[in-house]
Amino acid sequence: MVVRLATPEDARAIASIQVRAWQSAYHGIVPEAYLRSLSVADREAAWETILRESRSATYVAARGPETVGWISIGKSRDPDAAPGDGELWAIYVAPEQWGAGAGRALWQRGESHLQDFGFRDVTVWVFKDNRRARTFYESAGFATHPEQEKLLELGGAQLPEVRPRRPFGAGARPRGPDEGPRPSG
Repeated sequence: MVVRLATPEDARAIASIQVRAWQSAYHGIVPEAYLRSLSVADREAAWETILRESRSATYVAARGPETVGWISIGKSRDPDAAPGDGELWAIYVAPEQWGAGAGRALWQRGESHLQDFGFRDVTVWVFKDNRRARTFYESAGFATHPEQEKLLELGGAQLPEVRPRRPFGAGARPRGPDEGPRPSG
């Protein structure tokens, strides 16, 4: 498996994985009508823009010619974030690849990227009822604190999310505001 920096040409594969993963992982969590309404074409257009503008650092995992997953990381977008807080914006693996190591490989690359840019902690927002993802994050050293919850409105439903956090350790120097994470090779 190869993990590499994503390019705008990866937008379709990223979008396809995102839609299929949402429809599989969030069945029973997110309203079914909302999941059925997800569009690869809409997500592809959004990802082309995201990747062109480098809003976050996004990496893809490939097995041979097939893209099997992706991760997007960067500076925390939370209003209460400290200067040294990074965020795992999203990580998705194609459902048929779950449990085959792509998620772990992507997280290792994302973790390395965040540490290389001096972040001291990393957070991620995850649906409270998404046990599969929460187990993955716990195995990667994330811990959830009960006071770090919010509601997300999707498809007319209020869905609880939790924000697990993982420290990288003392000694990391946060980058200045003009030095935020940039994609690296």
